[in-house]
Amino acid sequence: MDQEEPREAIFISHASPEQNMFTLWLGAKLAAMGYEVWADVLRLKGGDDWQRKLEHALRHRAAKVLLVADPVSVDKQGVRNEIQIASDIARRIGDEEFIIPLKLAAFEAPFLIAHAQYIDFEKSWAAGLAELLDVLGLTYRIPRTEPMNGSVWRDVHLINARRIQSQPEALISNWLLMDAVPKRIRQFRFPDGVPQAAIDKSLKGAPWPLVPFREGFLTFALAHDLQDHFGPSLPLRAAGSQSLGAFLDKGWEENAIKPWNSRNIFADLVRQGLEAAFRGRQLEPYQMSGTQLAWWARADVAPSNQVAFQMGQWSGSRQIQGYSSKRGLHWHFGISVAARTAPIRHVRVLSRLIFSTDGQNALDDVKKMHRQRRSFAKGWRNARWRDMLLAFLHWVAEGKAVLEVPMSSSESIALKIPPMQWTAPVSIPLAGDDQMSDEDDPTIDEDDDDGFDEIEDASDAA
Repeated sequence: MDQEEPREAIFISHASPEQNMFTLWLGAKLAAMGYEVWADVLRLKGGDDWQRKLEHALRHRAAKVLLVADPVSVDKQGVRNEIQIASDIARRIGDEEFIIPLKLAAFEAPFLIAHAQYIDFEKSWAAGLAELLDVLGLTYRIPRTEPMNGSVWRDVHLINARRIQSQPEALISNWLLMDAVPKRIRQFRFPDGVPQAAIDKSLKGAPWPLVPFREGFLTFALAHDLQDHFGPSLPLRAAGSQSLGAFLDKGWEENAIKPWNSRNIFADLVRQGLEAAFRGRQLEPYQMSGTQLAWWARADVAPSNQVAFQMGQWSGSRQIQGYSSKRGLHWHFGISVAARTAPIRHVRVLSRLIFSTDGQNALDDVKKMHRQRRSFAKGWRNARWRDMLLAFLHWVAEGKAVLEVPMSSSESIALKIPPMQWTAPVSIPLAGDDQMSDEDDPTIDEDDDDGFDEIEDASDAA
């Protein structure tokens, strides 16, 4: 029997020609980091020989398949064929995370990858690359050689008028690393015979995060943190506890909680803790499509001037709210958050824009809110979104290097600020980036549909 080739390559599946520019940019970045990269855009000349080499790389060399995902790509037959082949390979080699979708725009995931957790490139290619490099290096440990100085990726970029610059590029993600977490998760039960309606009612408004479970709930809090809330008519009974590490890695066998469910429970508890912390900073919730909330500050709560921040190599100042006299609207920067446990424990932060007429109450016209999001920030560049996020986090954390999220009277989750960072050894400028407008309020028709469209993150929280 022939020996199986080592799986050390990264295969990029994408729609051609629609996603060629992105694939060229990404492939050159990964190749410069020392990864072996395969993609269709390397086909410098036609012929079946290259097609066979490409399929051989997918079937026998690929350690991971990066699926460049948007509505165009997932609808193309060639991409769907590659998804099918990759799915078959994943089953054969026993890798449930063989396919990694890279989200360029909201898309309807094909059935074969519906379970896959994507990496978000929609708002910022740089932030997406930083997250991808973390996943490839820290989680999957894909082998690398020395960074490539004269690879075929450089030649392809030159053909397409893209010049690789031999200077490092600092990248920042939208991940807040969990620097500290509670040590144990606890189960509490109510006395037998308590009506379920009474239990459900009592759980509302609890002072600490909890998740209903059987005849009680799961929480990080101790009994004395909660007993006053439930009162003497609902005495709590401790029903067990488990270390958080074991809970996330293995689930809770005694309670028939599988690992995937334990991670969702953890994400729910963290979400509740974050929402309580945001309310403590007087932030307001706005219901996005789906279940996510955007947290923003009223005009009388957030600073009206620019917020200055200094976070290591990242420094600057940005407004996090403002007023458009042309539109007669206030704009408010905000965030949505989701806790994740893979590849490391972190909170993913998504940037939002909320609009109001009075600086106090978000627009209740969903369609008008959507139109404003699309047109108002049409020309804002990645650097501006990055700086607004850093300014907002600096303000929410009151200038501290850690955002404390209390989970009980004695334990908190500590989120490191700024978000996780990465440095790429080379940089590749994007065509036309220097000419893009960065004005606060572009003079365009607010019904224009070609502009900025806000991220809606429908992925699993764990």
